[in-house]
Amino acid sequence: MRFAHTVHLYELRGMNFNRVAPWFERLEKMVFRDQMQICRTAFLSDLPAIKKAALIGEGNGTFLVQFLEHCNCEEVHYIDSSKTMLDLAQKRLQKSVIPGSTRIEFYSLDLSLDAMPDQNYDLIVTNFFLDVFSAAMLKNVITKITSACSRDAHWLYADFQITGNRFQRWRAFAWVKTMYLFFRFTAGIQTTSLADPSTLLDRNGFQVKWSTEFDNGLMRSELRQRK
Repeated sequence: MRFAHTVHLYELRGMNFNRVAPWFERLEKMVFRDQMQICRTAFLSDLPAIKKAALIGEGNGTFLVQFLEHCNCEEVHYIDSSKTMLDLAQKRLQKSVIPGSTRIEFYSLDLSLDAMPDQNYDLIVTNFFLDVFSAAMLKNVITKITSACSRDAHWLYADFQITGNRFQRWRAFAWVKTMYLFFRFTAGIQTTSLADPSTLLDRNGFQVKWSTEFDNGLMRSELRQRK
C-alpha cells in the first residue's frame, strides 16, 4: 500500500472535505440508511476482468473493501482531494483481511486542477463524486478522466438525480438543495445545482450497459462501457 503526494490548490479554492470526513459515514447512514452503499455496489458482480482501476472521490473507503472482494485487478489507484478521507480509507483497509494491499496506491489529487496520475485505466469509478462540480467544471473533469482511459474501458457511476414524476422531482430537488447547502457550509462547495453527466459520458463514448435506481428514484447507478 503506497501513498503518492502532489502539490494542489484545493484548499486555497475553499473546497475541503477534511472537516466533515470523520462524520461522513455516520451522516450518510443516518440520512439514507444503506441506500448509498447499495447504489455504489449495485454492479460490482457485473464487472469483467479488470487490470487497472481508478477509484475517484471514494472518500473513507466504504466502497474500497467491497470492491477488492469482487475485483482482483493488478493496480488500484485511489484518488481523493481530502487527506483525511485518504487516511480513513487506509485505516479501513488495514483493518480488513483482504490480501494484496500493495496493489493499491493512494493519490491526494484535485482533478479540477491536477492531471490523472496515470493512463490506460480499464475501469473508472465515480460514486457520488461528480455532483460536486458545476456544469462547466464537470466537462473539464470528465474530459480529463476519459483521456486517461483505455479504448474499451468500463465506468461505474452512482449519484443523485432529479427525475421521475412530480412528487419524485420535488423530493429529489429538496434533498439535493439541502445537501448542497450543508456541504457549502461544511466543505465549501461552490456549485448550487446538480449537473447530469450523462450527455458528457455519452459524447466520450461511454454507453450505458446497465442502470438501476434506488430510494424511490433519488439515486441512480450505472455500468457504462466505452465503444
